[in-house]
Amino acid sequence: MNQSSFRHRVTSYIVARRLSLGLLLAAYGVFYLSAVITGGWTPVDWGKNTFAIAPFAVQALISHNAISPIFFATSLPALLVGAILLCKDSIGGLRSLTSESQYVAILLTIFGFVYVVVGAWPLQNRVDFPWEWQKQIIDYGLFFAWMLYALSLVVLTIGVISLYVHSRDYRRRHPEVMFD
Repeated sequence: MNQSSFRHRVTSYIVARRLSLGLLLAAYGVFYLSAVITGGWTPVDWGKNTFAIAPFAVQALISHNAISPIFFATSLPALLVGAILLCKDSIGGLRSLTSESQYVAILLTIFGFVYVVVGAWPLQNRVDFPWEWQKQIIDYGLFFAWMLYALSLVVLTIGVISLYVHSRDYRRRHPEVMFD
């Protein structure tokens, strides 16, 4: 009885805060994944010290060569789970057509579009990338690059469909507003 009660409380807490949790996880994932990628660490460097700065006088609890793998190992799943939660919230919001789900749809569309257009447009041809961070993403391998690209396409598609449904609902509720 106590186990099911605890599980029910945790599940209801997560469901009630799915939007905030999704935003937090996606932001964590994007921030730390980009920090690790632009820092020059790749999975090939696992266990090597890739930091160019000298260590501080006070030693950290975690060694410098373990920080990037830890952030990579936690930020990638956080990004995936955050994107899934936001997509699920956007799809679930299509039934109720709340303003929160409309804002989530806008965010999903922006993030998906930005990565598809700015980030991955010359995919697979490293020479064509104009920015160094794009070349660093390809250094993680084609599977990683294509996974990010597929994730951005899914996020973009869900965002666009959600925005379309919200705009149709808005036009239905406000026929006096004409769009020329």
